[in-house]
Amino acid sequence: MKRFHYSVILAIVVVLTLGRCQTKNTEPIFFVTDFGAVGDSVTLNTIPIQKAIDACAQAGGGKVVFPAGKFLTGTLQLRSNIDYHFSPGSVLVGSGNIEHYNKPEGENNLMLIAFQPKMSAQEVLSVLLDGTAVENVRFTGSGIIEGNGDKFWDADYTALPRPVPWISFRNAKNITIRDVQLQNAPSHVIRFAASEYITIDGIRISNHPRSPNTDGIDLVDTRNVTISNSFIRTGDDAICLKTDVGGVVENVVVTNCVIESDDAGIKFGTGSAGITRFCVFSNNVIRNSRYGISLFMLEGGVFEHNRFSNMILTGGSRHKHEYPIFIDIDQKRPSDAYGTIRNTVFENLSIVSSGKILITGRPENPILNLEFSDVQYHVAQEANFDKATKPRGNKNFPKLETSIDRSNIPAYLTLAHLNGCKLINFSLSYDSTATRRDIEMVGVTQLTAAHCSGRDIQKLN
Repeated sequence: MKRFHYSVILAIVVVLTLGRCQTKNTEPIFFVTDFGAVGDSVTLNTIPIQKAIDACAQAGGGKVVFPAGKFLTGTLQLRSNIDYHFSPGSVLVGSGNIEHYNKPEGENNLMLIAFQPKMSAQEVLSVLLDGTAVENVRFTGSGIIEGNGDKFWDADYTALPRPVPWISFRNAKNITIRDVQLQNAPSHVIRFAASEYITIDGIRISNHPRSPNTDGIDLVDTRNVTISNSFIRTGDDAICLKTDVGGVVENVVVTNCVIESDDAGIKFGTGSAGITRFCVFSNNVIRNSRYGISLFMLEGGVFEHNRFSNMILTGGSRHKHEYPIFIDIDQKRPSDAYGTIRNTVFENLSIVSSGKILITGRPENPILNLEFSDVQYHVAQEANFDKATKPRGNKNFPKLETSIDRSNIPAYLTLAHLNGCKLINFSLSYDSTATRRDIEMVGVTQLTAAHCSGRDIQKLN
C-alpha cells in the first residue's frame, strides 16, 4: 500500500477542519452553511458566518457563498480578496437588535457629521458589514441584504438606537458591488470613506421614503468611482458626495440609473471643506425628489469641473417646495470661509416640476462659469413660494444672519451673484396656473443667452 505524502494528508485535514472548500479555476469556495450557519431567519449566525469569512481569508482569498435561505446576523468584519456571493434565494438579514452590532474596527465615530448637536446617547455608531482597510472585495449574485429598518424607528419615523452607517468601507480599495439588492436599511446604506476604485453596477437599493437618514450611497473623500445601471430609492440623499478638510472626491461617473429620494437625488455637501471635481452624471432619471441635483457649498471648499447631462428630473415628492436644481454658497458656521463653485455644466435636461431652480452665490465670492444648454423646463402644478425659506442641507443647521435667501422670489429660475453664465436653448413651458415670472437675476455678469424661449426669458436673446 502506497503511503500518502505528508503534504497531501495535511491538505485533507485543512479542508475537513475549515469546512467544504470547492475550487473552480483554483478559487477556493466556502459555503457559510458548512461553518454552522442556518438559513431559518431565526438563528443568529454572526459567529459561523465570520468563521467562513476568516477561513477564506486565511486561504488567501476566494469566494464566500450564501446559499438559499435567510441568514440572520450581527456585525461582520469583511476581509480582503473575497467575493461575497449571494445565491438566488439567499437573504442576509441584519439583526433587529442593536446589541448584535459592533463599532467599526479602529474608530469610534467614522461619520462625517459636522456642526450638529451632540449625537443622542441612544445613537450608537455601528455597522452591519465593516470593510475597514480591505482590498479586492466583491459582492455578487442576485440575493438580498435585508436591514430590518423598521425595527430601528418608531411609528413617526423617529430614529431609535440603530447601526450607523449600515455597510461601511473605509480606507478600502478595489471594491465591486454588482447585482445584489439592498433593502430596508436602518441608516446610510453604503458609505465609502477615503477609498478608491469603486464599481457599483446593476444593484437595487430600496428604502421607505420616510425612513430617516437612509442615504443610498455616500462617497466621502473617495476617488475613481462608477455607479451604473442601478435603481436607488431612499428616505434621504440617494447619492451624496462629501469632503472633509483636505479631502478630495474626484473621478465619479454615475450613469443609467433611476433615482428616487425623499431629499436629494444627487447631492454635493453639506460636508464641503475639500475639493469635489471631475464628476459626470449622465443618462439618469431622478423622480419624486425634493431636490433633483443640489450643490451645498457650506464649508469653504471647492466644487469644480462637474457635468450633468442627458437627464430627466421630475418632482412629485411629499414636500411643498421642490428644487430640481439647487446651488448655494453659504456658511455652515460663522467661522467658515465662503467656498468656490466653478465650471459647472448642465446640458440636455428635461425638467418637470412645481418648484424652482435656485442658484445663489455671494457678492464677494460669485459662482463662476455656469452653463445651461438644451434645457426644457415644464412648470407643473404651481406651488406657492411666498413663505419659502432657503434650504440649509440639514435641519440642524441654523440660518445665519449673513445668509442670502431668495427662495421666496416669485420666479422659476433665480440666478444671483454669478460671474460667467450661459443660457443656450433654455425653454420654459407652463400649466395654465403658472403665476411667477420666468427669471430673476441679481449680480449676474458676463451673461450669454441664445435661443431661450418662454414668456419672459426669451427677452434675453
